[in-house]
Amino acid sequence: MRKKYLVILGVCLSLLLLGGCGKKEKTPENWGTAPDYSVPMLTSTSIRYLSVNVGATEDQVHLVWYSPSEEAGQVLWTTAKDEDFENPEVYLASVEPSQADPGYYVNKVVVEGLKSNTKYLYQVGNGEAMSPAYSYKTTKFSDTVRFTAVGDTQLGKPAEDLDWQKKNWHLVLNKIKYHFPDSSFLISLGDQVNHFDSGGEYEAYLNQGVLYSMPLAPVKGNHDVGGPQYSEHFMLPNQSSLGNCDDGGDGDYWFTRGKALFIVLNTMNKEKWNEHGAFIASAVEANPDARWRIVFSHYSPYNGYEDYLENAEAIRPYFLSFTDQYDIDLVMCGHDHAYVRTYFIKKDGSYEEYESPAVDPEGTMYLTLSSSSGSLYRRPVSQNEAAVSSKRHAPEVTDVEITPKSLKVVTYNAETWEVTDEFEIRKKRT
Repeated sequence: MRKKYLVILGVCLSLLLLGGCGKKEKTPENWGTAPDYSVPMLTSTSIRYLSVNVGATEDQVHLVWYSPSEEAGQVLWTTAKDEDFENPEVYLASVEPSQADPGYYVNKVVVEGLKSNTKYLYQVGNGEAMSPAYSYKTTKFSDTVRFTAVGDTQLGKPAEDLDWQKKNWHLVLNKIKYHFPDSSFLISLGDQVNHFDSGGEYEAYLNQGVLYSMPLAPVKGNHDVGGPQYSEHFMLPNQSSLGNCDDGGDGDYWFTRGKALFIVLNTMNKEKWNEHGAFIASAVEANPDARWRIVFSHYSPYNGYEDYLENAEAIRPYFLSFTDQYDIDLVMCGHDHAYVRTYFIKKDGSYEEYESPAVDPEGTMYLTLSSSSGSLYRRPVSQNEAAVSSKRHAPEVTDVEITPKSLKVVTYNAETWEVTDEFEIRKKRT
């Protein structure tokens, strides 16, 4: 018997050397790797622009939609087992006439009291016009949190490629749903659309089955500026008038998940830069037990695209001030359509180089993401502060996983799912 095992072992060792035994190399993915996550769209009703947004905490979700009816809408929310909606909770919407889309009314609802790791069904509507039923599943509420980040989709650049970009965006979202079913939310780092007032571009962006089931946290970008569309399409938690540019509904906001505090800045108004520090101070004060602090901004102070360097240098002193004062661990940005990850930047602008994992690093890491739709890619110029700086040639997705002691960032080529960059921060100190 022993001789037989030795023969088998010898065969396996020989095959291993020839590449025929042991762990096989992972086959590269393609766009068809992830199952198509498709659901009935709103186009079967008179309702438009359903938007599912993050709540202040994981037991909340915000819902927004447009209706041609001035009657206040409602959300029917129930457990997954109640498929016929026999015993739903009913939430009444606040409703206002749309300034962006005359003849329509904007409905906004906060659903709260959600339970951990639970499947739900919901419908939205006004009067007889109700949406199809959509599913929503909460993640496990704990101090370990995963979220997904994407750079500019900028759908509609150029306008003739909108249909292709919508399809690409759909494929990227499929990959996110497939690989990260436990993702708490999707952060979109600005320029959701190319033309702020294009209903077609917003429909291409929002009419996605994945986004009906995954809460979105949008950041206002320069292509989102110009009218009330951003404020009408999104309902954001703990939102302030600080930092607003178009109206009072697009200011800075914050939310929490586990031990992490997420601060979203509207950096589009250069006259309001002094307000961001005050907002961050209030968010930090409201969450004294937060173990991690992450800031999201469209404009990056450490971007790589040459034409944007002047703007980056202008806003850099503000970032250096508040990231140091409030011990910000990570700043994530968009705008560039190029990928840049910095070393750890200190208050005076100097930097420290750390290998991953960086244990109790001094300073803040800045991460600027590339395109998530393929609408545009740019080549960054070299900078001393950049640990990684590269032009990408495919849409990318960034995964961030947070535990009480670590924060790990991994960026993937969305089509092949090859890792294009990764870094980990660890904390020993309290």
